[in-house]
Amino acid sequence: MDTGCGREDEYEHPICNVMYVANNIPGKGINIDEFESEFSVGCMCKIQCLQNCPCVREHVNYINNRFNEEKSSKLILECNPTCSCSNNCGNRLVQHGPLDCLQIIKTEDKGFGLITSKHIKKNQFICEYAGEIIGIEEARRRVEENKLKKEMNYTLIVSEYVGDKKMTTCIDPKYLGNIGRYCNHSCQPSAKLVPVRVEKLTPRLCLFACRDIEIGEEITFNYGGDNEKSIDNISEIPCLCQSDNCIGFLPHHLF
Repeated sequence: MDTGCGREDEYEHPICNVMYVANNIPGKGINIDEFESEFSVGCMCKIQCLQNCPCVREHVNYINNRFNEEKSSKLILECNPTCSCSNNCGNRLVQHGPLDCLQIIKTEDKGFGLITSKHIKKNQFICEYAGEIIGIEEARRRVEENKLKKEMNYTLIVSEYVGDKKMTTCIDPKYLGNIGRYCNHSCQPSAKLVPVRVEKLTPRLCLFACRDIEIGEEITFNYGGDNEKSIDNISEIPCLCQSDNCIGFLPHHLF
């Protein structure tokens, strides 16, 4: 079995005005009780969780510690502290931390970026995009404020449908964030963002490789997500990804 190279998160920021947080923290505009609420029931599996496990829900989330693409449009639940399975259960992945091969670099025209010092396989977990979880109105205010001040915007808005219910997660790692904040946008990305729930209803926004990533290659994802091709999702900020299919401008957050 490919065990990957996950580990405890021991990364640090190269800039002094950003505090490192390995996991999401509550911010302005959210319900604290909802943010802190945890799953109260776990599975009763002995060692490994298979298709009949209530956490897995018919199709396993990971195969050999890599994301199962059959679950791309489905709710992803990892086993939580109330589960009886072992810590080595195949349904425990992102909770073990990021890869140990990530390096922050200074790019020529995009500020900081993130590269890998090891080969990363397709669908392998890379790291979270962790930071301050904020409400929609606060996210809108911060996006506009960054625009007026001509400052870098790190606020990410991710919407997902759980049954008929639309759930939106807003996260800002500008001043409180982890290693994932250094991942730049690309119209032809090397990674994809997947919401994964571990112990809480609030998802962890996790980066998985959408193809093999070579040593020294930059890790990027599309900030627009599923709305990347929508004309309503294009901002006036030039895109500097230089990919063959670059649309010319960064995606715009849809609220």
